This record gives sequence, C-alpha cells and structure tokens, in this order.
Amino acid sequence: MTTTTKIETRYPDCDRMGIVHHAVYPVWYEMARMDFFSELGFSFEDMNKLGVNPAMVDLHLQYKAPATYPQTLYITVRGGEYAPKKLELLYETKTEDGTVINTCRSFHIWTGPDNRSYNLEENLPEIYSKIRAACE
Repeated sequence: MTTTTKIETRYPDCDRMGIVHHAVYPVWYEMARMDFFSELGFSFEDMNKLGVNPAMVDLHLQYKAPATYPQTLYITVRGGEYAPKKLELLYETKTEDGTVINTCRSFHIWTGPDNRSYNLEENLPEIYSKIRAACE
C-alpha cells in the first residue's frame, strides 16, 4: 500500500533564502505517516484509545534538492520491513513535476499502554494482518 499526502510549503517553514528548513521534514513525515495509518484503518486516534503507539526509534533523511516557497509537494509513504513488534516506513517527497527532493526511512517499535514493547500480532491480530498486507 502506498499513500500520498499533499503539502503546501509555508513561508514560516523557510529560511531567509526561501528554502524549506531541514527541521520541517520530520513534521511533514509525521503528517504523511498519520495519513498512511488512517488509510490502513488504524488511525492515530484508534491507537490512542488502545494505548498503542508506533514509537519512532530511528529516522534517516536524505536531502536531494531544496524545497522552496511557494511550492506544492507530495509525500508518498509505503511499508517496509515489519514484524510483530516493529515497522519500517519509507517516504519520498516529490515536486509537482516529479522531481525527488527528499527520501526518508523511519523505524518504529510498537509500544503498549505501559510503554513497553508490544506484540501487535498477539494483541491486535486484525491490525497486524492489515500491516502485513500493506507491506507486501
């Protein structure tokens, strides 16, 4: 499964040269990740109700070209490697003409209501099945 999130760059996201600051991308990736999980059928609201969280333990970004103001960007998210207690997500940010400006990989560990490692396959098998299908 692949989802796409549309982002409109904002002036406050940019430095004095009109280039989007590198610290903005993780916020955009979180927005795209929320869209991915909503499309999957396990929204952040659903997770919060259950006390389940895909805690991020690693984020790797690669900047390929600058994003500028004003510009419309599209972030695609797809599932990567997965297991009952972990999930990798892969992101790609493109301009309207298809130029790739940034790629990203985030790695998450599922945690439960006690903030400890959580086995999604054992505790929420229907959700784990959806993740498996989305990542294959």
